Amino acid sequence: MSDSQVVLSLAKLCKEQGAKEVYIGERTPTVFKWYKKEEINFAKVICFDDPPHNLKTLPEAEVIKSAVPIPPIVEECDVFINVPGLRFHALTIISNGMKNIMGIMPKETTLLIHVSGLEDAIVDLNRFRKSDLVITTAINTLVGNFPVGGYGIESNTLIVGDNVVAVDSIAARVLKVDPYKIRHLTLAKKFSLGPIDLSEIELLGVPIESLEWREKIVEPTLEYEEFRDKINIIDPSKSCPSCKRAMASGIAGIFEEDPNADLKDITVVIGPVEDLNKYKLTKKLILFGNCTFPYKDQGLYVQGCPPRANMAKQAIKKFMEGK
Repeated sequence: MSDSQVVLSLAKLCKEQGAKEVYIGERTPTVFKWYKKEEINFAKVICFDDPPHNLKTLPEAEVIKSAVPIPPIVEECDVFINVPGLRFHALTIISNGMKNIMGIMPKETTLLIHVSGLEDAIVDLNRFRKSDLVITTAINTLVGNFPVGGYGIESNTLIVGDNVVAVDSIAARVLKVDPYKIRHLTLAKKFSLGPIDLSEIELLGVPIESLEWREKIVEPTLEYEEFRDKINIIDPSKSCPSCKRAMASGIAGIFEEDPNADLKDITVVIGPVEDLNKYKLTKKLILFGNCTFPYKDQGLYVQGCPPRANMAKQAIKKFMEGK
């Protein structure tokens, strides 16, 4: 989550600099827990779950084809300041400014993003609502196997810029990740939303290499090769990296809880399969992701593109618990 003290200080500065109205907005009602309305006189606190919403068809969308509810203030505000928290994420490798825009989607409409194709949909949302300023509040940074697990490390860093793609590419490098390995960044570059190359970014402040807390970084579990002898995995296609990352995170989460977990009677299918029946299957069958839909009646079907990493873990646990 964003650091609340940074958000409050930012909102107060906006008001002091002459903003007519300042809003602090977040998708869930927990915003009222972080920012108590009765204690703030320089900004209005709003929850994007609450109406009103405008049903909008995103004009440049590549994958979000249906109309989606958008809070009017998101469209109407003169300046849109995006304040993400920095973290690893099993599905997108990192989560920062671009992914944070999912927070304008009210209630459970974020599920539509996962069904549509997560990383492409993130770009759709950023093409619709561009960030005028991005302030990454890496005060505590989430590392490790998030969102299935993971933990925070003290980092006390701000990354500030006027282009969300540039900021996210620097954030990736801070986390020791090549931004060219992050699909939503490379896709955003393709649509001219911003630069990724360091040669095109004016980088000020302290050098990335001087951030000593980076030595404590623990990367997420993005591959499941080490688990192949512990659970039956069928993945003939090479086209579903997000689904594979989600499943890897889910399996890792199981073994983090129980290193001796027995999953050998569970089969996981990932990606498109021409003829599933030619493979060696077990009775406990998980069909993970939209590409496995043709076989949904043969086992436990988990919808999404990709499904959430926690859904992978939950599906495995259902079979472990005999449900």
